Amino acid sequence: MSKTSLLCCLVASIFCASQRTTAAEPLRVRMENFIVTPSTGPLVHVHVQNRGERAVSAVVRVRWPEGWKGAPAEQTVSIGPKATAKVAFTVEKAVDVAANRYAVVVEARAGDVAVTRTQQVVCATAPYLKPQVDGKLDDWKDAVPITFTTAGKATTAMTCWSRKLFCVAVRAEQMKGGAVQFAVAPESGEKPGRYEFVVLAPEQDGPAKCFLLMRPDDDLKLTEQSRALEGLECGDVQAAVTKEGGATCFEIAVQVKLVPELQPTPGRPFRFSLLVHDGGGLRDLGTVMNLWDDQRQPQSWSRWKGAAFGPTPPFDSNVEFGFSSSIH
Repeated sequence: MSKTSLLCCLVASIFCASQRTTAAEPLRVRMENFIVTPSTGPLVHVHVQNRGERAVSAVVRVRWPEGWKGAPAEQTVSIGPKATAKVAFTVEKAVDVAANRYAVVVEARAGDVAVTRTQQVVCATAPYLKPQVDGKLDDWKDAVPITFTTAGKATTAMTCWSRKLFCVAVRAEQMKGGAVQFAVAPESGEKPGRYEFVVLAPEQDGPAKCFLLMRPDDDLKLTEQSRALEGLECGDVQAAVTKEGGATCFEIAVQVKLVPELQPTPGRPFRFSLLVHDGGGLRDLGTVMNLWDDQRQPQSWSRWKGAAFGPTPPFDSNVEFGFSSSIH
């Protein structure tokens, strides 16, 4: 055998071995977001997925950030074939950090098989606030920002609530035109769908138009159609956009009566995510939510005329968030 043939065989063997290892990985894990600030001692769930053909009994452990305490030390859970279980842990001692990134290590072991995953978990919470909807974000100081970077461009997303309003704020650096698209839904219910909105950036600072793309009763097949926005304008949403220091700021207030299933109250979970269309690509909040890569479904987001969705769908819009009373 020639040296070239031998090298090709060796490379092929290594590739096949790596493929077998990946394909045979029987377990995978993910810790959910904190839906209230960690210092308040929240309950947090770990998802453990059995990708094998047989039921397993898995022992799950969490290594918390330095100085934190959590309980219990470990949990044992039975998981059926091709099924996912949720295991609860309580944060007993924690410190909130402004960067809103918390390094945890999640471990799961089933027999001789073990998996370890290091995550940067975020606090995804909407505190009680009453911002003025003017496109200026100076009254969002008591919100909990989530910042992520796409192609070197930083984006910060925040949510809050009051008795009558559910509010979203976005600060997107190096953005020219474009839009913010977001989805919100109750944690669970009879209707599996969501409310989905898009706010277009106006040419000049000031009020912006919001369009309602989807309601929970709508057929998900609508998401696959690139629909015109005419006729979808939503009068129950107030929005304003300003430009500040090289960034574009969106401020959006949805009347709670439009999304009655949310029922904002402290400690209540809900689902949320957002996309930023910046004219040159797509910025996806889901990229910092530690989702599994196959949590990209074509029907997770609505298409609309003027939007540029690439061949790879964004991450799922069904991400854990929670309402809270205050960050203090």
